[in-house]
Amino acid sequence: MNAYTLVAPLARLMQPRHLPKVPVVEAIRQHIDLLLATRLGEYRFDPLMGSAVWQGDYTAITNPTIWKGETEQAIAQLILRYEKRLITTRVYVDVDDLDETDQDGGPVRARKRLTIRVGGTLFATDEALPELAFILYINPVASE
Repeated sequence: MNAYTLVAPLARLMQPRHLPKVPVVEAIRQHIDLLLATRLGEYRFDPLMGSAVWQGDYTAITNPTIWKGETEQAIAQLILRYEKRLITTRVYVDVDDLDETDQDGGPVRARKRLTIRVGGTLFATDEALPELAFILYINPVASE
């Protein structure tokens, strides 16, 4: 089963030709990536669409285990709400502290890397979704 890609060139959208298609797993990966990169309230037509990952103050996390569980639950709910091709989701979040240094070994900045792994069940076929991995860098904000 194939689906349309989210990254179709704008010029191709204006031409009366068939648009490129990708496997459904890749289309789901692209959609989840978009959901994770969107801040709450950023999408003006649905202010609930977006990831709560960008709302937090990560320097003030007092209990990482509770924060991780709440983040996993929030992301799972986000995916179930907006990705209708999945009927169940499993979300795992790993947090790493990254300290970057300059050429002389002095500290440049500290940031956190979130590795988000998503699995689930496809609605159309009841098959398991291969685990998808996403990496987000926070403090300062970036994604990969």
